[in-house]
Amino acid sequence: MVESELDKRGFLRNAFLASLGLCIGTPTFAQDRRLFGIKVPQVVLNLLPAKPLNIAMTIDTVIQLEREADRRGLPGSILERNKGQPISATETPLYQLILPRLVALIDRSEQIDPEFADQAGGLLAELHATQHELPEGLLSLLPDALGLPMPQNRQLPVVSAAAQRVSLPDILPTPAADVARPDVDVSFSRAKDYATLKNEYGRLFKSASIRPEYAEDADWHLVMMRKSKARYASVSGDTAVPWYFIAVCHALESSFNFRAHLHNGDFPLSARTRQVPSGRPTKWLPPSDWESSARDALRLLGFAGQKDWTLERTLYRLEAYNGFGYRPHGVATPYLWSFSNHYARGKYVADRKWSGTAKSQQCGAAVMLRLLTDAGEVEWPTV
Repeated sequence: MVESELDKRGFLRNAFLASLGLCIGTPTFAQDRRLFGIKVPQVVLNLLPAKPLNIAMTIDTVIQLEREADRRGLPGSILERNKGQPISATETPLYQLILPRLVALIDRSEQIDPEFADQAGGLLAELHATQHELPEGLLSLLPDALGLPMPQNRQLPVVSAAAQRVSLPDILPTPAADVARPDVDVSFSRAKDYATLKNEYGRLFKSASIRPEYAEDADWHLVMMRKSKARYASVSGDTAVPWYFIAVCHALESSFNFRAHLHNGDFPLSARTRQVPSGRPTKWLPPSDWESSARDALRLLGFAGQKDWTLERTLYRLEAYNGFGYRPHGVATPYLWSFSNHYARGKYVADRKWSGTAKSQQCGAAVMLRLLTDAGEVEWPTV
């Protein structure tokens, strides 16, 4: 009776999975595979829509990796969160649900089982790609990287090959019609120069608070940055870039993936970057470690060797790198303020494609810096 009931449940689940894809695309899979513990035939997999199936398989893979880590006896990690939690038990967005679990898997295995760490790192790189858009600070590399002619309607800054760094562009998009206003009463300047924006950064930082629904996610970010402080500090010593600046860049540009390049989250470290900026580091293999790649990224982007690391200059540097394109929409850039009372919604979901309803799933840099400041990890210099 029990076996018969289990067979019936398995049939119903497979039938439900098949029904999901009857009217949508038809991805092709080479063989049967197990999904949430159920063996799904190839004919069923071929009926499933690619995107929902990828989400399901991503979560299933994470669960299987966690079980395998336990089976191998890998040590635990203070970064573990939501371990083993099924998809139906939470309304947390996929990125926020999976991020700490993959980072924890890397933390558990990196020093003991690098190949296993790369499995988690590769999956984390794919997850990161769902959130990452090309920062304006890298736009000047785009034509050369893709072999395209320079656009005629705009002048991008010239990158000095000798200097090996990117000059931040000064480009603003045309405001879109679907303007989304933040839920909080905050005004934002449309200026782009530091002198005008300096006081705004100080005011917003002082009044920033974590939205209650993001409290646990924010706490996890603080734990992660504190735990990895020594690694960030080792890169800081060679570049004169503060460790906390490296930490927030690591979060936003590669989702805390120590198995991927800091430049853009490209995986694996055993190869140079593929996306913009591509072919980095230019001298590679060996070494192929995260710290060496991070040093190259900070030098390429012009952050290394800078002198002024006051709070206001730091926030300006971060926003200038990502781009000032949120200001014409009256929206605080999520690159700085996501998870805080200063940001509610509005996001570029693709190159120059604005959505007034989309929300960033990443924690903003200013919010992470505020967490570190309140925890006594950062003492801001004054000039």
